[in-house]
Amino acid sequence: MIPEIDLWLDPRQPKANVWFSHAHSDHATGRPPKVWATSATLNLYRLRWPETITVVQHLIPMTFGIPFAWQGARLTAWPAGHIVGAAQLEIEKDGYRLVYTGDLKLKQPICGLSTTVIKCDRLIVESTFGLPIYHFLDHQAARTRILQFARDTLADGATPVFLGYPLGRGQEIAHVLATDGIPTSVHGAMHKFLPLYEQAGYTFPGVEAYSAQADRGRALVVTPGMRDYLEAKGDHRVAYVSGWAALANARTRSNAHELIPYSDHADFSELLDLVSATGASEIDIVHGYTEPFARILRERGFHAQAATTETARTEEAEA
Repeated sequence: MIPEIDLWLDPRQPKANVWFSHAHSDHATGRPPKVWATSATLNLYRLRWPETITVVQHLIPMTFGIPFAWQGARLTAWPAGHIVGAAQLEIEKDGYRLVYTGDLKLKQPICGLSTTVIKCDRLIVESTFGLPIYHFLDHQAARTRILQFARDTLADGATPVFLGYPLGRGQEIAHVLATDGIPTSVHGAMHKFLPLYEQAGYTFPGVEAYSAQADRGRALVVTPGMRDYLEAKGDHRVAYVSGWAALANARTRSNAHELIPYSDHADFSELLDLVSATGASEIDIVHGYTEPFARILRERGFHAQAATTETARTEEAEA
């Protein structure tokens, strides 16, 4: 919470005045009376939880780079490069500038805008992958690996299966496959969000909703819960596209044929670069490896602290 202006940032519990950084369920939850977010995030929020809209009194869309006045402060949304609509929030009051990143990726994502680095006095930053063991492919290298696995698997007469989450990774993988001409089917939970990704400028030519009766000769992008069912058919090969694919034991953990370490979160080096570029004199770490990453920053001369001891994350935040 930012008590000076009565504003809560991605709260887990119901609050009155809320900022949603993006539309993943571990950040955009509940039915607060007043919500600020980008238009794309609000559209995704409406689609995901239509029953909440009758309760939420005010959905206030924010445009990147256009300030909004609230309680004597100036609020400005800036791109965060995580999923479509994801945004950082800059809060400026009495000459003091705070930035809350939410989940973000510093490198250019497959689908999404490049993150804007904002100079600030205080930075609240996520640390989902805030350990030196995490190093990810850039979007071009990830695209090459995704396409190579799909084409090699299809050439062998098998079905390539990519595991993704309903919002974010699934659409990125589908976009890569479809725009390269590979017939693709996606899980229905992903398919329903395609129109909103298309509104943001990403195309999915020929993509169909998954059907068990018509999956031969097509790449599949499905939720992790379908892995055992598809593997039981015997002619499917699984690719694990995730930040967790960078771990030494990722193959054992995922039981996948192919590991592609690409994430919609920043890796360790990206997080260090972001923190340094903001020039923040105070740094609060949230989500993931909070205390280890804060300790690493302190060892490098930053004034950093873990804002929470929470290390758990929902499946959607896995990325």
